[in-house]
Amino acid sequence: MNNNELPTRLVKACDSEKNALKNMFQLYLHDLSAYTTNLNINADGIFENNDIDTYYEKDTLIPMVIQHNNMISGFILLNTPPYASQGYNYYINDFFVLRKFRGKGVGNTAAEELFRAYPGKYAMVQLIKNDVAINFWKRVLNENGFEFEEKEVIIDGDACIFHGLLV
Repeated sequence: MNNNELPTRLVKACDSEKNALKNMFQLYLHDLSAYTTNLNINADGIFENNDIDTYYEKDTLIPMVIQHNNMISGFILLNTPPYASQGYNYYINDFFVLRKFRGKGVGNTAAEELFRAYPGKYAMVQLIKNDVAINFWKRVLNENGFEFEEKEVIIDGDACIFHGLLV
């Protein structure tokens, strides 16, 4: 690796990565199921609310893969209007890093690359019981100098924390 390369990078997902995203989305939903009663597997052992195809059909939805040392290590599903919260340029719908890559700065670097590649006003929501995600976003937003609001909201019957950038 030369000095200009970062071991972690964020790239827009291509068609050939759709199945990888679908598979990782199952892992993501499995992780989230610990914090909500709204996520359950079907008789085949699969979480059914897999929206990855939609991200390949609409220009206003952006699927991205996180790569670390040229290995897929996670994903970000980014929404733009009209699929972003009102008053925001972007809504981070889903953000996932495989457990193997957690705690190594992969998520931080991916978030920073996202903010650089898509400058604007962001919103994101975490389930209130998911302290790890809430603390991750608070740390990332603070470290990047963003002013943000934080408030409790209810989404689909779940208590959540909403983070919205003020600038």
